[in-house]
Amino acid sequence: MADFFVSTLGARRGREENPLDWSRLLASQEEGAQEGWTIPEAFVAVLFAATTCDGQLAAVEHEELLALVHRSRALKSLSTNELAEINTKIVARLRDADSALQEACKSLPEEMRLPLFAHALDLVLADGELKQDEAEFLDSIVLHLSLDRESVERVSSVIALKNRF
Repeated sequence: MADFFVSTLGARRGREENPLDWSRLLASQEEGAQEGWTIPEAFVAVLFAATTCDGQLAAVEHEELLALVHRSRALKSLSTNELAEINTKIVARLRDADSALQEACKSLPEEMRLPLFAHALDLVLADGELKQDEAEFLDSIVLHLSLDRESVERVSSVIALKNRF
């Protein structure tokens, strides 16, 4: 079994790219900046929108969001002040512009989109139920992130299984 994890998650030999290399993603940040979103801002915007898409912020969703922010490779390098600034910025942008979520999704690198969807789905399901507003939100980010159906179904089945218990 260890061979499976080594071959799929790490211990790369030679010059293969590490799919978990955050510095490589930051190098593509200039593309996102064209839309007015940095990668950390876009990442947090989608996660924040996931926790509030039903018009409420359940305590368990808030706790899950904070835990994710603290362990995220995308956000670990940011100080508390920088995270607070990002939070203030994204809340205002999401509130003031109807297209803000779509712009945030489009500014993210391709390799970050499916994992971000998995995080968003996990946050939406954290309170143990899926409401209509949440389902509509998930449908919209699947479109905004340009995700294929097969990948979405695969991730959704795993996250749904995880959230059963």
